[in-house]
Amino acid sequence: MEKLTISTPAKINLFLEITGKRRDGYHDICSLIEKINLFDTIEIFPSDKNKVEFTGQWQIPEENTVSKTIQNLCCLFPDISKTHPLRIVVHKNIPPGSGLGGASSDAAAVLKACNIVWKLNLDEDSMRNIAIKIGSDVPLFLKDGPCIIEGKGEIVHYIERLPHLFFEVFVPDIQISTRMVYENVSEKQISDLTQAHSSIKIFLSAWKQNDIGKMEKLLFNRLEEVTLGINKEIGQFKNWLESELGKHFTLTGSGGGLYAIGKLNEKTTLELPEVIRQWKHYSVESYSGWPQKEEQHGNY
Repeated sequence: MEKLTISTPAKINLFLEITGKRRDGYHDICSLIEKINLFDTIEIFPSDKNKVEFTGQWQIPEENTVSKTIQNLCCLFPDISKTHPLRIVVHKNIPPGSGLGGASSDAAAVLKACNIVWKLNLDEDSMRNIAIKIGSDVPLFLKDGPCIIEGKGEIVHYIERLPHLFFEVFVPDIQISTRMVYENVSEKQISDLTQAHSSIKIFLSAWKQNDIGKMEKLLFNRLEEVTLGINKEIGQFKNWLESELGKHFTLTGSGGGLYAIGKLNEKTTLELPEVIRQWKHYSVESYSGWPQKEEQHGNY
């Protein structure tokens, strides 16, 4: 292998409810997730030592999900990681702090790639156990397609392929700390797991029927009220988008990104005010594959 190139998808939370506060300080959640065709790109090369690099407009901390993935694998498999070190270059396109899960997707992709390149022969349970140590959202990216997550996010129920969806995503130049959001969740904002299951069941029924109008009404993210309390500006833009575009916008996750189901027409997009045009705007759709390209094949 001379080079392995991987595209890592972002995700959107179509429904997210907080269902409990754990003794370890984390919160239990229940969320319905769809992956979208907004990607980071990762290139993996043979190298003289294991190293992780990032390109893009954002400054990524030295301690990150990808470096953590490599550190975990090096501890578990010291021989292979020393004899066949890798240079990993992550080309960032998914905005950090947006709630789109780019960091977790990158970690899952690197974990899966190392399992192949280093011939680790890790099974699903082993991969999941490693992924949980890296981050709560990492396990959901180990497989493609929509899923329901519970617990801290480590309990993943993959579900059947459902009708293709289109999304309009707006991301401000504001990174929202996931930790800060959860630290500001109050007891009264914690709901019931049974109710969350019921809401997701209704959502899935509408999705199977491709009833976009009903799905729009069912979009929900419990973290939204917390996030908008932390940053009033995002709330103001959300209200403007909804009033001007006639669509229901919801937070993508725990970050500052907003999305609506369905495409905007060209005229509406062009009439967005300058302050909104400065946000990153993505017209994306459902994504269920994991494209990768191995170039210049050879023996590793």
